[in-house]
Amino acid sequence: MPTVYVFGAGASRDAGYPLASEMGGALFEYMLQSENMSIRASAEFLMDTFGERTNIEDLITEIESQVARLKNSEVPEDRIQRSRIGNRRGYLGLALQEWFRQIHSSPAPSYATFADQIVRPGDVVVTFNYDDSLERELRRFGKWDISNGYGFPLGTEEIPSDVLVLKLHGSVNWLVSLFGGATGGVFLVNPASSMGNHPVIHRADLKFLGYETFAGHTYQSGGAFPCLILPGRSKEFFYDTSFGQEFDHFWDHLWSLAARALKAANRIVVCGYSLPSADQRARNLLFRHPQHRAAIQIISGDQSERIAREFSDAGYESVSTFIGGYFANWCLAQKDSSDAATGTEMPAGVAASVRQQARGETVERPVNWQPLPLNSEADQR
Repeated sequence: MPTVYVFGAGASRDAGYPLASEMGGALFEYMLQSENMSIRASAEFLMDTFGERTNIEDLITEIESQVARLKNSEVPEDRIQRSRIGNRRGYLGLALQEWFRQIHSSPAPSYATFADQIVRPGDVVVTFNYDDSLERELRRFGKWDISNGYGFPLGTEEIPSDVLVLKLHGSVNWLVSLFGGATGGVFLVNPASSMGNHPVIHRADLKFLGYETFAGHTYQSGGAFPCLILPGRSKEFFYDTSFGQEFDHFWDHLWSLAARALKAANRIVVCGYSLPSADQRARNLLFRHPQHRAAIQIISGDQSERIAREFSDAGYESVSTFIGGYFANWCLAQKDSSDAATGTEMPAGVAASVRQQARGETVERPVNWQPLPLNSEADQR
């Protein structure tokens, strides 16, 4: 039976991607230095309107609250302000996409170890991360293919993918193409799906993943926007358009695939994800769908014990935490007893225990080795 790996932001930390608690300030800094004048102007407007928020969830939540508050106002100034805020919110998604495209050129050592030595054919990765560094490493080790590896058909050929990657909050390499890429003239529009049935991908992103040639659903022309669920505390899995709500069927499809994978799994490993109370849909997914006899392992820093208790309270019979604390440590434990980050060596007995637990085996807790000081990771999501 397969293993399901659940990834949050802590899993991509050593690849250079930020945690939610750090993202706001760093994103604003990137936007203010952008060559795109509209992105710079959006950052200035949002900082003037909402302040310089370091936590991206606080910022998105406040933006969504303001948009909702002004939605039914008949005051002309309110309607103009709502339009301004909505427009600038769109540039946040675009800036986030461009920023992550810069970061993904950095090495991703933990993802490389995971792809090479840990994940197996038939396993599923359920991730709440936007980055595509994981897919690059899986592709490099021959375990993933983009044609069907995201849970929807991007390729025109039926090429199987040994590992399925389900990105429940979207991906920086996904684009929602408007009106089938039409740029002008007369064309027919299906009011039920002006955005199509699923995202498309830009050829630049295909090249990053290792595809020099590809036949499938690629971005051609016309209007498009990043297919991301921005990290507010009240997430909506659809897009409001003049035709009504769209793309909800796409998100529901991905989440149903994740639920099916969790039900079939005999082992679930939660990596760098803190299961925040605001992510209610994710909490329902993880606490309600797996079999209660499935082995649950938590690798989420100083949030691990709290998450393990929540799974135990939900009726799961076999719940453990990883003694090394963090995803990078867990991946290192697959190699040898050497601490690659500091050059120090773990005691032999501790190293053996770490390797055992990394394989999902039950071990006694060593007390003489501390996890790598990557971060307190109190907000791993």
